[in-house]
Amino acid sequence: MARALISLYDKEALDEVARPLAAHGWQLLASGGTAVALSERGIPAERVEDVTGYAAMLDGRVKTLHPAVFAPILADLDRAQHAATLAERGWEQIDLVVVGLYPFWRDPSVDLIDVGGPALVRAAAKNFDRVTVLVDPEDFHLVEALVQGGLDRATRRRLAAKAFARTSAYDATVSSWLGGESADLPAQLTLALERVRETRYGENPHQRGALYAPAGPRRGFGAAQWLGTVEPSWLNILDADAAVRLAQQLPAPAAVVVKHAGPCGAATAPTLREAYELAFEGDPVSAFGGVVALRGTLDGEVAEALLARPKADVIAAEAIEPDAAQRILGRRPRTRLVTVQLEGPQSQMLRSVAGAVLVQEPDSLEDPGSVRCVTSRVPTPEEERDARIALVVCAATPSNAVVVARGGAVVGVGQGQPSRVDAARLAVGRAGSRAEGASAASDAFFPFPDGLEVLADAGVRCVIAPAGSVRDEEIRAVAEARGLSLLVAPRRHFRH
Repeated sequence: MARALISLYDKEALDEVARPLAAHGWQLLASGGTAVALSERGIPAERVEDVTGYAAMLDGRVKTLHPAVFAPILADLDRAQHAATLAERGWEQIDLVVVGLYPFWRDPSVDLIDVGGPALVRAAAKNFDRVTVLVDPEDFHLVEALVQGGLDRATRRRLAAKAFARTSAYDATVSSWLGGESADLPAQLTLALERVRETRYGENPHQRGALYAPAGPRRGFGAAQWLGTVEPSWLNILDADAAVRLAQQLPAPAAVVVKHAGPCGAATAPTLREAYELAFEGDPVSAFGGVVALRGTLDGEVAEALLARPKADVIAAEAIEPDAAQRILGRRPRTRLVTVQLEGPQSQMLRSVAGAVLVQEPDSLEDPGSVRCVTSRVPTPEEERDARIALVVCAATPSNAVVVARGGAVVGVGQGQPSRVDAARLAVGRAGSRAEGASAASDAFFPFPDGLEVLADAGVRCVIAPAGSVRDEEIRAVAEARGLSLLVAPRRHFRH
């Protein structure tokens, strides 16, 4: 008689799994609460303690850890000695193992560290040539095929691979919790990732790709809600992430426009509609086909402002009113709308090179109180506000970066340049006449006065930049001579 062992923390799937097995004459073996739940459903099952001769002990920490359970799972019945051992002990083989692990990620604690569950899963997966193991509720429908005619070896092997991945991810989650804050850069780092969705392609159409998220509760773009009929590409997601992160750094209401992972517009204003209109005007040409992020709710008024301008490929917002979504998608069906919440700062960021991965703390902006003015001219409150906005945008802009802001909005961005003076030229070139009376920021120190002079020649009145150059005093003297306010920040914000 075929035999299955079932141990599920979440009992909701018991009907889907156990009823077809019982209906086809399978003998069921269940542990603890699973056995009780089966009995309540009128599904006959043998209890593990009746097989082992021992009741669950140590508050349930020991239930299935016994040779009478593991030998029937691990036995290779093509080996005469294995079959003889089972017969000698009077143990019947187990052909199916269905396990749902304790949800450690939901409320991490020592009591929710599952020991027996992962052991059962690993034993069944090791013996996949004979035993089927199910750990994912999405695979529970395979029970019907199993009882009808069995599963082929390739399917059992695929399920075994998924089983080992599940226990590996589980162990990684426990390890991370046990390490705590003191192990945020541990000697060994195991990432437990689950596939969220396949993307249309990777960075280019000929590259396959999929989006993965850490195991456990989904956050950020792992939990984002996409609206529209067109699947987002990886570049859509990447640009949306850059835009949303930047929007969160700005005072609400705020709007950001990003193209190819670099900001081309950003603004704060009394209303979200005004903020978007100002952000769009930062660089109207680059905004076409870009990503818009809104720090606030996308309502009908903002939707009309978006529809009055060239199409954005992606519009991200903290919330989207249904009428606004219908209005946009009805007129621009290829636009992707997404709601996403970024909950708190990241604890780690990863960057990869060939054969290695950098794990680092996320960049963070300095407290405004740590910025000091080193010139006799003190900026006006408006200039200081614009300088701060420019610095926030600089930190989110590929280096070398120089940003010009005026009236609460970015009016010029120079980014991704090997020369800082070229970044300054690009920024004031895009700003044009709007640079007059504006503020600017640099993501690192000015190595020579030329970049600062480019800004002064364009009419910029206040500049914020880190110190650290051997020419810091020369830079300060040039700012003093040109009548600029020079604010010195304590650290740089490179982004490569």
